[in-house]
Amino acid sequence: MSTAGEVTVQPLDRAAQRALTGWLGDARAAGIDIDDPASISKAFDDYVDQVLLTPADERVDPTQTLTMIGMAMGEHLQRNSSLQWRIVSDPKGTDLALASADDMGVLYPIDPVAEAWNARERSWLPGFVTEVLGQLRTAEA
Repeated sequence: MSTAGEVTVQPLDRAAQRALTGWLGDARAAGIDIDDPASISKAFDDYVDQVLLTPADERVDPTQTLTMIGMAMGEHLQRNSSLQWRIVSDPKGTDLALASADDMGVLYPIDPVAEAWNARERSWLPGFVTEVLGQLRTAEA
Protein backbone atom coordinates (compact mmCIF):
# COMPACT_ATOMS: atom_id res chain seq x y z
CA MET A 1 0.00 0.00 0.00
CA SER A 2 1.18 3.48 -0.83
CA THR A 3 -0.01 6.80 0.52
CA ALA A 4 0.58 10.13 -1.22
CA GLY A 5 -1.01 12.98 0.70
CA GLU A 6 -4.64 12.09 1.16
CA VAL A 7 -4.57 9.49 -1.63
CA THR A 8 -4.26 5.79 -0.78
CA VAL A 9 -3.38 3.29 -3.51
CA GLN A 10 -3.88 -0.44 -2.99
CA PRO A 11 -3.74 -3.52 -5.23
CA LEU A 12 -7.03 -4.85 -6.53
CA ASP A 13 -8.86 -7.16 -4.18
CA ARG A 14 -11.27 -9.87 -5.37
CA ALA A 15 -14.31 -7.56 -5.31
CA ALA A 16 -12.52 -4.89 -7.36
CA GLN A 17 -11.24 -7.49 -9.83
CA ARG A 18 -14.78 -8.85 -10.24
CA ALA A 19 -16.12 -5.33 -10.79
CA LEU A 20 -13.47 -4.61 -13.41
CA THR A 21 -14.13 -7.93 -15.14
CA GLY A 22 -17.83 -7.08 -15.19
CA TRP A 23 -17.26 -3.65 -16.75
CA LEU A 24 -14.98 -5.12 -19.41
CA GLY A 25 -17.50 -7.90 -20.12
CA ASP A 26 -20.20 -5.25 -20.54
CA ALA A 27 -17.94 -3.36 -22.95
CA ARG A 28 -17.33 -6.47 -25.05
CA ALA A 29 -21.07 -7.23 -25.03
CA ALA A 30 -21.67 -3.68 -26.30
CA GLY A 31 -19.38 -4.41 -29.24
CA ILE A 32 -16.34 -2.53 -27.95
CA ASP A 33 -12.92 -3.86 -28.98
CA ILE A 34 -10.79 -2.91 -25.97
CA ASP A 35 -7.63 -3.22 -28.06
CA ASP A 36 -8.86 -0.56 -30.50
CA PRO A 37 -9.18 3.06 -29.29
CA ALA A 38 -11.29 3.85 -32.38
CA SER A 39 -13.83 1.23 -31.27
CA ILE A 40 -14.00 2.70 -27.77
CA SER A 41 -14.30 6.18 -29.27
CA LYS A 42 -17.12 5.08 -31.58
CA ALA A 43 -19.05 3.68 -28.60
CA PHE A 44 -18.71 7.02 -26.81
CA ASP A 45 -19.57 9.13 -29.85
CA ASP A 46 -22.56 6.93 -30.72
CA TYR A 47 -23.81 7.18 -27.14
CA VAL A 48 -23.57 10.98 -27.18
CA ASP A 49 -25.50 11.05 -30.46
CA GLN A 50 -28.12 8.63 -29.14
CA VAL A 51 -28.69 10.67 -25.99
CA LEU A 52 -28.93 13.94 -27.88
CA LEU A 53 -31.63 12.41 -30.09
CA THR A 54 -33.62 11.38 -27.00
CA PRO A 55 -35.99 13.97 -25.52
CA ALA A 56 -34.46 15.39 -22.32
CA ASP A 57 -37.25 14.09 -20.09
CA GLU A 58 -36.76 10.54 -21.43
CA ARG A 59 -32.98 10.32 -20.94
CA VAL A 60 -31.61 7.83 -18.45
CA ASP A 61 -28.67 8.37 -16.12
CA PRO A 62 -25.52 8.00 -18.27
CA THR A 63 -23.28 6.82 -15.41
CA GLN A 64 -23.36 3.11 -16.28
CA THR A 65 -22.50 3.62 -19.95
CA LEU A 66 -19.84 6.26 -19.29
CA THR A 67 -18.21 4.11 -16.61
CA MET A 68 -18.15 1.12 -18.97
CA ILE A 69 -16.48 3.24 -21.66
CA GLY A 70 -14.01 4.67 -19.12
CA MET A 71 -13.08 1.19 -17.91
CA ALA A 72 -12.60 0.00 -21.50
CA MET A 73 -10.30 2.95 -22.18
CA GLY A 74 -8.47 2.32 -18.91
CA GLU A 75 -7.96 -1.33 -19.79
CA HIS A 76 -6.56 -0.31 -23.16
CA LEU A 77 -4.11 2.01 -21.43
CA GLN A 78 -3.18 -0.70 -18.92
CA ARG A 79 -2.53 -3.23 -21.69
CA ASN A 80 -0.26 -0.82 -23.56
CA SER A 81 1.75 0.75 -20.74
CA SER A 82 3.20 0.15 -17.31
CA LEU A 83 0.02 1.47 -15.65
CA GLN A 84 -1.74 -1.00 -13.38
CA TRP A 85 -5.28 -1.15 -12.07
CA ARG A 86 -5.49 -0.17 -8.42
CA ILE A 87 -8.05 0.71 -5.77
CA VAL A 88 -7.55 4.41 -5.10
CA SER A 89 -9.10 6.25 -2.17
CA ASP A 90 -9.08 10.00 -1.84
CA PRO A 91 -11.27 12.56 -0.06
CA LYS A 92 -13.94 12.10 -2.76
CA GLY A 93 -14.23 8.32 -2.22
CA THR A 94 -12.82 5.04 -3.47
CA ASP A 95 -12.67 3.95 -7.10
CA LEU A 96 -10.82 1.85 -9.63
CA ALA A 97 -8.01 3.81 -11.23
CA LEU A 98 -4.74 3.31 -13.04
CA ALA A 99 -1.51 3.95 -11.17
CA SER A 100 2.12 4.21 -12.18
CA ALA A 101 4.57 1.56 -11.05
CA ASP A 102 5.49 3.64 -7.97
CA ASP A 103 1.78 4.32 -7.24
CA MET A 104 2.51 8.07 -7.24
CA GLY A 105 0.77 8.90 -10.53
CA VAL A 106 -2.95 8.12 -10.72
CA LEU A 107 -5.37 8.34 -13.63
CA TYR A 108 -9.09 7.89 -13.07
CA PRO A 109 -10.21 6.75 -16.53
CA ILE A 110 -13.80 7.85 -15.97
CA ASP A 111 -12.72 11.49 -15.46
CA PRO A 112 -11.78 12.32 -19.07
CA VAL A 113 -14.85 10.42 -20.26
CA ALA A 114 -17.08 12.46 -17.94
CA GLU A 115 -15.42 15.71 -19.01
CA ALA A 116 -15.94 14.88 -22.69
CA TRP A 117 -19.52 13.88 -21.90
CA ASN A 118 -20.23 17.19 -20.19
CA ALA A 119 -18.84 19.03 -23.23
CA ARG A 120 -20.56 16.61 -25.66
CA GLU A 121 -17.14 16.34 -27.27
CA ARG A 122 -16.71 13.67 -29.93
CA SER A 123 -13.67 12.03 -31.52
CA TRP A 124 -11.41 12.99 -28.59
CA LEU A 125 -10.63 9.54 -27.25
CA PRO A 126 -7.99 8.22 -29.73
CA GLY A 127 -5.96 11.43 -29.36
CA PHE A 128 -6.25 11.28 -25.57
CA VAL A 129 -5.04 7.66 -25.51
CA THR A 130 -2.13 8.49 -27.84
CA GLU A 131 -1.16 11.47 -25.68
CA VAL A 132 -1.25 9.50 -22.41
CA LEU A 133 0.76 6.62 -23.85
CA GLY A 134 3.28 9.08 -25.33
CA GLN A 135 3.69 10.87 -22.00
CA LEU A 136 4.21 7.55 -20.24
CA ARG A 137 6.85 6.44 -22.75
CA THR A 138 8.67 9.77 -22.33
CA ALA A 139 8.53 9.53 -18.53
CA GLU A 140 9.80 5.95 -18.54
CA ALA A 141 12.65 6.60 -21.00
